[in-house]
Amino acid sequence: MKWLLAGMLLLMGACAQLPTIEPMEANRIPAIEMDCRSHFPQGRWQLVHTIRARFYGGRQATFTGVVVLSTHNESIHCVLMTVEGMVLFEAVDDRHSITVKRAFGPFENPDFAQGVMADIRFLFFMPEGGLITAGAINDGTRTCRYQGQGRTIVDLMEPSGGGWAMHQYDAHGKLLRRAVADAVNSQGIASRMGIDAGSGRHAYHLSMDLVESVKLP
Repeated sequence: MKWLLAGMLLLMGACAQLPTIEPMEANRIPAIEMDCRSHFPQGRWQLVHTIRARFYGGRQATFTGVVVLSTHNESIHCVLMTVEGMVLFEAVDDRHSITVKRAFGPFENPDFAQGVMADIRFLFFMPEGGLITAGAINDGTRTCRYQGQGRTIVDLMEPSGGGWAMHQYDAHGKLLRRAVADAVNSQGIASRMGIDAGSGRHAYHLSMDLVESVKLP
């Protein structure tokens, strides 16, 4: 709970400049870029997670999340269910628009669909604008900096302690989302992930445990 609250405070107050990246030698950048690329699954996948959510004020909930994603056409089909299997939310994002097929209660808010799809793209899709630079931040952590959607900046980092992390910033350097995860397997999928997003009364934390990953044709 303490690091959840710390994450919320960080997101509410983060308006600093982007961390400085000391560039690597040019001949090392392709290898680093390839390593960063390996953190994102490629192709078409069905991923099932147990999701534990914590919201502002201490509210908590547990869901089952099923996502079918394709890096070929950048599409997402997302379903959120109760642990008993009742569908609470279902939506499709074809990269051009989001279609909500089913939503109950608080999940009916259009902002919820936008936020869910943004979280999924942040976690599983390589930022669309491409690599800006690769190097190390001041503590020596290897970092790939990408241009994201809508003038956002995404830093993908490999801390020396293992696993990986990502931070997403707006055009003014404000932290929008951050994620931490276990090391990915050979297919770019981590067994555990956590994400902090939102700010103030809209801040939330998601802990995601992988139940199943299936490569689809």
